[in-house]
Formats: sequence, C-alpha cells, structure tokens
Amino acid sequence: AMKRIKDTKTLTKAEMEIMNYLWDMEGGGGTVRDVLACYPEPHPAYTTTATFLKILTQKGFVDAEKRDGEGKTFFFRPLISRDEYRKRAMEEVKESFFGGSVKSLVSFFVQEEKISEEDLKELLELTRKH
Repeated sequence: AMKRIKDTKTLTKAEMEIMNYLWDMEGGGGTVRDVLACYPEPHPAYTTTATFLKILTQKGFVDAEKRDGEGKTFFFRPLISRDEYRKRAMEEVKESFFGGSVKSLVSFFVQEEKISEEDLKELLELTRKH
C-alpha cells in the first residue's frame, strides 16, 4: 500500500546513499544484496544495510515486497522519485533557513558560491521561461 510520506522527513546521509543506489538500479529497485553490491569496498555489514532499508520503509520512502519464488527475500523499491525528493528537500531548506523566501535562498548562493555572471545570466533566462 502506498504510504504518504508524513510531514516531510529529510534523509540522513546514510539513507540518502541507499536511496541513490535504489534510484539508479535497472529493475527499479533491489534486494539488500543488490544494494550492498553498489557500495565501494569495504561494503558495510549486511545487517546495517538491512536496518537502513527497514527505516526507509517505515519512513514511507521505500516499499518492501516479497516476490514469488524468492522465499523470504524482500525487494525494495523507491516510492518517491529523485526529483520529487529533491523538490521536497529544497522546500524544507527554503522554509527552515530562508523563511520561505526564494529570493533569500538565491542571494545566499550568489554570495556564498560566488556565482559567475554567465551562470546568473543563464538562471535569469530560466526564470523568464517559467
């Protein structure tokens, strides 16, 4: 069943890493072993990865299903797209740190990241199109 993600919960760095692996998987998701195989060596422990997937399932970001003929192995697939999550995370940053103001958010990046004039022109083009 599709659980709506309750009041935005952003992901921890470790959870985000797993979501990135799931989003990139060919079959739209995978088992704990599939996820483990994505990590660079040394791989984290099986139990650790299984626990993170369980948390992601509880948070409503991932669906765990048993597939026919695969015994008790769960198949995990994302319930939210990368774009959808990015939108939600940015929304949260905007609300939490910039009082909901896109202008404050953008001026922060302009000041902090020293955005080039070229990039600024491109951004302005984008805003005109929307």
